[in-house]
Amino acid sequence: MNYLALIYFLFLSVGTLGLTTAPKEKKHPTIDRSAAYSLISDRRYQASYPFIHPTKDSIMNSKGLSLFYQKLWDLKTGKINRVNIVQIGDSHIQPDLISREVRAGLQDFFGDAGRGLVFPYQVARTNGPFDVSSSTPTRWSYHKISQLPTKAAIGIAGFALNKTSGLGSFRISLKPNINDQIQSFDCIKLFVGKGRWNVSPIGRAPNTHIVEQRSTLPAETKEIILEHPATGFSVQSLASAPSFFGASLEKKDAAGVLFHTIGVNGAQYEQYNKEPLFWEQLPELNADLYILSMGTNEAFYNGMTEEHYIGQVSETIAKIQTINPNAAVLITTTAESFKNGRSNPMIERLNLALKFYCNKMGIPVWDLFEITGGSGSSQAWLQNKLLQADKIHYQQKAYSMQGALLFDALATGYNNFVEQQQQDFQPIDIRTASK
Repeated sequence: MNYLALIYFLFLSVGTLGLTTAPKEKKHPTIDRSAAYSLISDRRYQASYPFIHPTKDSIMNSKGLSLFYQKLWDLKTGKINRVNIVQIGDSHIQPDLISREVRAGLQDFFGDAGRGLVFPYQVARTNGPFDVSSSTPTRWSYHKISQLPTKAAIGIAGFALNKTSGLGSFRISLKPNINDQIQSFDCIKLFVGKGRWNVSPIGRAPNTHIVEQRSTLPAETKEIILEHPATGFSVQSLASAPSFFGASLEKKDAAGVLFHTIGVNGAQYEQYNKEPLFWEQLPELNADLYILSMGTNEAFYNGMTEEHYIGQVSETIAKIQTINPNAAVLITTTAESFKNGRSNPMIERLNLALKFYCNKMGIPVWDLFEITGGSGSSQAWLQNKLLQADKIHYQQKAYSMQGALLFDALATGYNNFVEQQQQDFQPIDIRTASK
């Protein structure tokens, strides 16, 4: 089957994948025109490479983000005090280099509501965000969503820490953020397994809080309100077989954006779809926007087809809509990388199928593949020392550039939304309207 025929097949088979037609746009509430409007003026992307196309840095089907942009406006004008974002992805997302650029840009403008979801990656003996450190005096076993099936349930962060016997403890600390600012929180939302836990914040006048989780597979958080801001916390399990899934570190009364990053090395849409506990805990993050960033690992499998890939993307979106039908979803295509010593052609095929599907369904999509150079661009990234030795993962500088481009696209979309709303309420001067 040639590729054009395959695209036509996708068009005909949309209904067989369990997809639904795009929802009708809802009317937005009236904008408060008395509130000052200012642009997010500082673009975060500053580098200059001929193979990167900032002119293509926009979000297609952006109407699907209207409710999300409305909430950002309501946050900026004081009508609400929190907007929550969740980015779900693979190894390109796990180190938080892309998402931290978006987090920093949005929090600079709309306010900082906290660090969001964290996990003790070092305790799980894997890489993690630069601004989160963890350590333990005891040994934990760990599981991740990209290694399904496992005997252990995998929770909100795409990971799980477990001990089969004996007490377990560890410590999580926040380092300064991308702007070298001290990070703190006064609210801890724990995702933990059955049993009792001692939680001690790190900071001024720390007190030990006792948390008890009674359910076998917890789908709810255990919230701890601190008397004073903290920069970290330590955990000691009193359970016989403890399980830890993650914690959201928040500023309870601060207005702003809370940006959660969920990334797992080797992860695919299908693996997230198959883990029940992940989907039971995800609603607790109360996201207004889900950013889905996968595809590299799917493109590595010789048996992968566009039909199967789109089916898994569709299932993920359906699960999100079940959680909150009003939440926005933004799909990102994946940048090119190598396979067997040459550019992986399956990445382009999956991205084309993904864009076709998103355009058919009216789903917002940010085309990182085209923005970063499209077909054959991985050679240019490699020549400029922006790819790692495995020719799959990018260097820190490259991920930061990609994150800055994503922030710029979201910022531009927000500005366009607000400008359009302002124009919709401008009075028409009949003396000039006919000229």
